[in-house]
Amino acid sequence: METSHQPVMLREVLSLAEQAYENYRSMNEESHPFRILDGTLGAGGHSLELARAYSEASMLMGDRDARMLERARSNFAAAGLDPAQSRFNWMRKRASEIELPLAGSAENPPFAGLDFALLDLGISMLHLKEFKGGFSYEDESLDMRLDEDLQSSAQDLVNSLPEKELADLIYRYGEERASRKIAHRIVQSRPVESATRLAEIIARAIPGPRNRPHPARKTFQALRIAVNDELAEAERAARHLSSLLNPGGILAIITFHSLEDRIIKKCFADLCGAGPGISRYDVPVLEQEQKPAAFEKAIRKSMAPSAEELEKNLASRSARLRAIRRKNNAPGIEKRRAGISK
Repeated sequence: METSHQPVMLREVLSLAEQAYENYRSMNEESHPFRILDGTLGAGGHSLELARAYSEASMLMGDRDARMLERARSNFAAAGLDPAQSRFNWMRKRASEIELPLAGSAENPPFAGLDFALLDLGISMLHLKEFKGGFSYEDESLDMRLDEDLQSSAQDLVNSLPEKELADLIYRYGEERASRKIAHRIVQSRPVESATRLAEIIARAIPGPRNRPHPARKTFQALRIAVNDELAEAERAARHLSSLLNPGGILAIITFHSLEDRIIKKCFADLCGAGPGISRYDVPVLEQEQKPAAFEKAIRKSMAPSAEELEKNLASRSARLRAIRRKNNAPGIEKRRAGISK
């Protein structure tokens, strides 16, 4: 039985896509199709609804996990949308490495820029419940790699890192206060070859009441982030995709834990021209001319799932949505490419 997939904050994503579509219409850009990117496709829930809402849109859909691309294509077909349509472009790549297709046809012109882009960070319920890749506490694997190109697995880190480095990793990426105690118990128990065994070791290292969240939760998060370089990838992807937006185009990003959200918040603030805070105790410096920011916030603050969504999908409780828009007077990708000399 296949795991069901519920796209997180779908209503809010569709609302932002509608804003982007109105911007696209107002820019008199109807000479080319509305262009959508889903850079972390997953099972395709968001993209499927976007494809239905904008039946003439050109869509670029990418994921670093080949299994997710396969599942998304299958879900499109099951929903009555032919995944082989020329307007659908599928790509197995990290979001930070996605390139716009330069080839095209009369029916589906090449991508010259993006009008709406979405990143839904983190892992899917499929990774936890179906793929058996070491993400779940019951898995016999301890891999945690989201794509086959990575060299080191979670098992490699758990069994090879010195105790202090392992403790630092668990604290930095999992914000786990008991990181030293956990790392010490892991090192004593080596070799550790399954997620099940690792979860047992951690539970014994920090015993507590049974009704609390699983004690291995933060350590598993830390290992997954480290293995897949998720935090650096999130910022690289945000900066890369923002650079591909057309004037009026919107980039929306959904995060699932505080580390990701802080990175995206800071990245978006930087892109929107918010400089670092200045203390009255700082040494005065000469004022420098500041270039106008090319982006602005598409929503004032981060958005959380509605109470209605939380009732239907408790797994969405930690989600936060942020979005920026390329200003209408900022150069789009076509103008920027025209100025490239190398």
